[in-house]
Order: sequence, then C-alpha cells, then structure tokens
Amino acid sequence: MKKLDKYIMGLLFVGALILAFLPNKRYAYHQIKSKDLLYKTNLNLRYYSTDDIAKAIISKDPSILLIDVRTPKEYADFTLPGAINVPYDSITNTKNLSYFKQDVYNVVMFSNGSSLADEVWLMLSRMGFENNFVMKGGLNQWIETIIRPPRPTNLAGQKEWEQYEFRKSASAYFGGAGGQVNSNPTAPTPTPVVVPQKKTGSIGGCE
Repeated sequence: MKKLDKYIMGLLFVGALILAFLPNKRYAYHQIKSKDLLYKTNLNLRYYSTDDIAKAIISKDPSILLIDVRTPKEYADFTLPGAINVPYDSITNTKNLSYFKQDVYNVVMFSNGSSLADEVWLMLSRMGFENNFVMKGGLNQWIETIIRPPRPTNLAGQKEWEQYEFRKSASAYFGGAGGQVNSNPTAPTPTPVVVPQKKTGSIGGCE
C-alpha cells in the first residue's frame, strides 16, 4: 500500500471513530452502528478508479451520477463532463441530501484529491445512506492517469500496455491530448437531475 493511501486510511479510521460516537443533534435518521462504520471504512469498496469513471462517461452509463463536492469556483474552472456541483459545506441541506438518499444511481463523489470526498462519504455512511462512492485520487489522479497518462516502461506487461492504450484514447476523447486541462470555461451546465428519494425513512431537521 502506498504511503499516501496509508495516510488517507489512517485519517478515515480516526474520522470514523469520531463520527461513530459523536451525538447527532441536528438530524433525525437511522445511524449506522459504529462497528459497521469502521468495517466499511476499512474496505476499499467505496472507490471507483479514474479508469472506471472514464469508461462510464464515454459509454454514457445511466447508473452513474457524478457529484463534484468542491467549491462553485473550482467547479466552474474545471470538472468532469455531466458532473453536478454539491459543495461540501452544503451537503446536509435537505434538498441536497436527496441526491444521496436514493437507490436509483451509484453516486460517485470527487474532489481535487480523495480526502474531501472521503469525508463526505463518511458522513453519508454514518447516516446509513447507501450507493455512495468516491473517485479515488480525485481530479489530481484524473489528470495524471486519464488526461496525461504516463507511458509504461519497456518491461511493462500486456495489461499495462492495454490500459495505456485505453487511457490515450480517453485522453483524446476528453480533450487532453494537447495538455489544455486547467480550465473548462465552455463546458455546458449539466442538466439538473431529479433523484427520487427512497420510500422508507425520513430526514428531519432544517437546512
């Protein structure tokens, strides 16, 4: 496991412990048990890779809903095609929670790295929400692997070369071949998605 991955896992583990035992005073919802939250945190099943997301966007996978949890300014500068902006500090607004409390889509959140999206995932998991995931490495990893994929060494195996060929094609698809990936001023505003809420359970509190 890479040093950075170990660091993130450590932060998540500590965060899960804190969140699991903090009393909730604002929202009324079914909270996941602390031991179950810790178990989910230790698994890597919450992650989608950048390759997974590139394939989903290219194939127009209708089961994936991308949510950018960064600031509106960062979102306006550059984001993934079709992504919706739900800033980190507004996640718990009742209106925004409807994106996460549903069973229609696999919601994949992303930020610049993984840590901010991981924090949101922890919070949503504590609430007992399912079908929420994180794009591992965030947009930094997206740039490094999809937009500007590194060429494998001569000793690389067939699988690595096949992955590289896919990434080169994906880079061309997303307009990264020329390296102009710092801004996204002409990207169309994503069409608002109406997400039906689950029929069971309720969210209390105010915005």
